[in-house]
Amino acid sequence: ESSPASMAKDLVVEEYFPLGEPEGPTKARGAWQSDRRTTWKERLYKILPILEWLPEYSWTEYGLKDISGGITLGCILVAQSLAHADLCKVDLIHGPYSCILPPILYSIFGTCIHSSVGTGGLISLLTGEQLVNYGDLQQRTHAG
Repeated sequence: ESSPASMAKDLVVEEYFPLGEPEGPTKARGAWQSDRRTTWKERLYKILPILEWLPEYSWTEYGLKDISGGITLGCILVAQSLAHADLCKVDLIHGPYSCILPPILYSIFGTCIHSSVGTGGLISLLTGEQLVNYGDLQQRTHAG
């Protein structure tokens, strides 16, 4: 018999650990450090989580939705990153460059399913305010 509190806890556990709750006490140990109880495969999954979840990914169920969401988000990020590069007062091409690599790296090495990486407007504005002290556009781009 399940109580509402027990069901809520199960939903929270499933949300944070979609591949199952980790076993044993959690330690502040890096994935690269050796533990006699873990196999090389478990250590590899800690370093590269994509190797664990990608083979179990349901392309037929989620593929089209994820691709359309990625394209939509990509279009938004291109415009946003151009604006942030302009706020930074650097060459505009550096805006999209700063938005391409972080999501790719996070998809390989990240462990949270709710990730948000990219440029930030406030940081771009503050960086631009400091870079204005550097000569022309080429010098500011090189300094930024």
